[in-house]
Order: sequence, then C-alpha cells, then structure tokens
Amino acid sequence: MKLPYGYFIDGDGKISINDAQASNVKLIFQNYLSGDSFSKIAATLADNKITSPSGKGDWSCGTIDRILSNKKYITHIISMEQFFEVQFEKATRSSVDHDTGKRKATRYNSQNVLSGLLICTECGASYRRITPASGNVVWRCASRVEHGKNICQGSPSVLESEIIPYICKLLDIDEFELQAVKTHLETISIGSDASMNPEFVEQLMPMQF
Repeated sequence: MKLPYGYFIDGDGKISINDAQASNVKLIFQNYLSGDSFSKIAATLADNKITSPSGKGDWSCGTIDRILSNKKYITHIISMEQFFEVQFEKATRSSVDHDTGKRKATRYNSQNVLSGLLICTECGASYRRITPASGNVVWRCASRVEHGKNICQGSPSVLESEIIPYICKLLDIDEFELQAVKTHLETISIGSDASMNPEFVEQLMPMQF
C-alpha cells in the first residue's frame, strides 16, 4: 500500500502520522491560503532543504496541487475548515471566469482533454485554449489571459501542434488517445521557458483511517 505523504505504517502495522512530513503539509496549506502560488510554495520548500515525496530536492507544482487536494489529510493533519478553504481558493484562482462568474471547463471535459491538464508553473492556474485569427491554436495561462501581467508575468503561450506530439512521445503512443492521457497523466506544468514537466497519475490503494 502506498500512503500519501505525511503517513507511514508503524511497527504494529497501523497507519500513523509522520510528524515532520505533517508539518510540511500544514506549511503548504498555510502558504497557499496566504496567497502563495504552487511555484512559490515549491521554491520555499526547496530553499528550506525539504525533500519532496519522491525524495528529490525539488518540488513540482503537480505534487503541491495533489497535496492540497487530498482529503486524506482532513482531521488527521488539516482541519476540515482549512481543507475546504483551500478548495474554494483553488476554484477562485483557476476555475471561475472572473468576467462571467461561471465555472470554466473542468479537467478532461468532453470538448478537449487538455483542459485542466496544463498548469502554469508561475501562478498555478490552468491553461486555456485560444484560437487566434491566424488559426494556429495556442494554450495560454488563464490568469494571464484574464488579468494580464498583474497576476502572472512570465507564462508563455504554447502551440497545440507542439503539445500533442510531446504527449504522444511521452506516453509512447502513435496517436493522441483520450483514455491514455486520463489514465497516465495528472498534470503538465508549463515553465516560464516553455518547458513541459509532466506529473504522472499515482495509483493509490483505498485507505482506512
């Protein structure tokens, strides 16, 4: 059984809390509610020499996002109130169109599998599909589109014609397949230099607390 970051199996075979990791989880929640982006939280953890769940020195935005979304932390590490405050904040930052007040398309919607999959490293918002007059479809940070450089200064636009071949090569598939993406990919973080950093789906067994 693979446990979420912050838990371990003790000598009696019971699920217990790893105090040091639990403190890091609390820090992630607190900093996010204080206004920090995924990338800023990742940088803070790295600066404090805190290793990621995979044992690496660098934290990815996808890892931060998964921790903030994991209900397994409720009551044991994070209060229910704080957990849902974070979910509301995440929705406010990336899932609501501030012009219309309507919720944007969620991950893997029927129109485009890339919606919600591409994440801005700088601000943590999802990327949005844009079709300019040239006809070359691009994906752009939703915060940058809506608010300009006031919210997100360095996020680049990425051509869809570059993203699709990249995913096919990443998953070793000949043609772009909806199910393959849903099964294997959690997020793809887009860096300020247009680099694409994938996070793969972690298959966790059901847990009882």
